[in-house]
Amino acid sequence: MRTRTPLLTRALMSALLGICLAAAPAVSAQDDEGALAAQRRIEAAYLYKFGAYITWPADSFAGPESPLVIGVAGDDDMADQLAGLVAGRSVNGRPVTVRSVHAGQSLSGVHLLFVAAGAVQGDALIASLREKPTVTVTEGGDGLDRGADMTFVVVNDRVRFDVSLDAAQRDGVKFSSQLLSVADKVTGAKP
Repeated sequence: MRTRTPLLTRALMSALLGICLAAAPAVSAQDDEGALAAQRRIEAAYLYKFGAYITWPADSFAGPESPLVIGVAGDDDMADQLAGLVAGRSVNGRPVTVRSVHAGQSLSGVHLLFVAAGAVQGDALIASLREKPTVTVTEGGDGLDRGADMTFVVVNDRVRFDVSLDAAQRDGVKFSSQLLSVADKVTGAKP
């Protein structure tokens, strides 16, 4: 029998993600450097929030208290900002840690990987994680075409994201309906 508490919790989480979307400031209203900084703050918040709306296979974590690891490739400043944001926080009862990832490093243990647009060998990083339970997130309108599970896009001067259900299925992860409902675009076969 399903209780009302999980439904209420999911509804609340969905509402919070929706509020984040609505409150996201316009990124083009500032100078280029300020706009990029604002965009990175919004993307960092999204990366943290995404973890609550993704289901990984049970064997993706070493144990029930193992951390959710978010990797960042190609933008050490973003990694530092995200680390500050998640310090002391948890997602679904798991502590969250952030790891800067550089070309050639092992991606073992990374659950969510952000690949910045200018990342060295970014497409190779995304390709290396195909059919592995790591959600890859990049940025730009061609991100899903490059094989990522999700990509940040700017729509009407706001940071949004697109989702590929085919990539998620290939990688063995599931996105909640709440996450899909606030995505700008969802591609691929419906589960």
